[in-house]
Amino acid sequence: MQTLIRAQLRALVMLVVLVSLGLPAHADRKAALRFFKAGEKAFAAQNFEAAAENLDAAFKELPVPELAFSAAQAYRRAHRVKANVAYVARAVELYTFYLAKVTEGGRVADAADSLGELERELDKLGGPKAMPATVVVKTQLALTVSLVGVDATVTMRELEDRRAGGEAAIPVVTKVDGVAVLPEKMIDVSPGPHVVRAEAPGFAPLEKREVAVEGHSELVELELQPLPAKLTIETERGARVSVDGRGIGTAPVAPIDLPAGRHVLTIIRSGREAVARELVLGRGQVMTVRERLSPTERRRAVAWVMVGAGALGVITLSTTIGAIHEDGIATDLLHQLQQGGQSEQVGRDYADARELRNRLRDGAWATGGVMLAVGIVGAFLYYVDTPSAEGLKVTPLASGGVAGASVIGRF
Repeated sequence: MQTLIRAQLRALVMLVVLVSLGLPAHADRKAALRFFKAGEKAFAAQNFEAAAENLDAAFKELPVPELAFSAAQAYRRAHRVKANVAYVARAVELYTFYLAKVTEGGRVADAADSLGELERELDKLGGPKAMPATVVVKTQLALTVSLVGVDATVTMRELEDRRAGGEAAIPVVTKVDGVAVLPEKMIDVSPGPHVVRAEAPGFAPLEKREVAVEGHSELVELELQPLPAKLTIETERGARVSVDGRGIGTAPVAPIDLPAGRHVLTIIRSGREAVARELVLGRGQVMTVRERLSPTERRRAVAWVMVGAGALGVITLSTTIGAIHEDGIATDLLHQLQQGGQSEQVGRDYADARELRNRLRDGAWATGGVMLAVGIVGAFLYYVDTPSAEGLKVTPLASGGVAGASVIGRF
């Protein structure tokens, strides 16, 4: 008995707190936020009838001025699209509630103007001053879709007419049991299980079963995850490939999955100019980047150094052969002189041959030494030619769409 009394007292205290806050005991802020989010999307899509349904449901869960104004805006717009005196009556009721709670600031001027306009229209139509309170029991479902990475955090506020322009909305397709339905729009369904599905370009489709409870209207939330972009890189074999500073591997590399957005691709290979390219990838996009690498200045210099070394090698070989040839002549002349009885001319020829041999031999040693030094320099330039990604200038290479395929090349 005492436990029951304590429970009743706690319930009474909670009721007093809720009343002091100006909220009903059944107020559900989370449910109100879900309905508001769906209503805001429908309002932005100019589906004002669905917007009015959801925003009014949010107001009934959490009767605050912001929701009253937003629902009234949707009813007023819905009436302009499809004349309905009940919409006018409900809009008048909601604007009146808003002005009773907010007397200055906020959207008071807009609410007052709209209220006066709709009251005159309601008098002209001969409609009731408020929407009839009849309750029709229906079994309904509505689908609302959230796009991860796109939909911003929702805060309940007074909705205003959207201006033209801005980022184009991503088209969303929603289905119940295979039949396309409007997002955020309550539809009559039979009690029991139903298959609901949502699709959007660049996002993984989502399908699940939802049980409709007889006599209840349920808002089903479907959250779509973005598809990764797929990047294929074609470049010289042996080049080191990195994306956003993370090493991917040595070319050839397998295609990689990346989240949509901006990324920096770097390719480094010994003897080639390092490259850095900025890529803008869309959700689900397939991109192939073909990058032909250019030789570095050092590597181009190696070719000239080796040509010089080759020329020196030819000179060295020629002088060496000349020295051997002159040494043979000198040897033959020496044999003649050793036999005696030779003319002075033979002696002079022997001396000339020895002198020429010695000059050619010294020249061969000199050019050979220079050739070796030049070869060492060329080898040094070749093997230490390893570029770095530090200080690279990033060059925009491509722009991605929401989804699709592209091939980018530099030749």
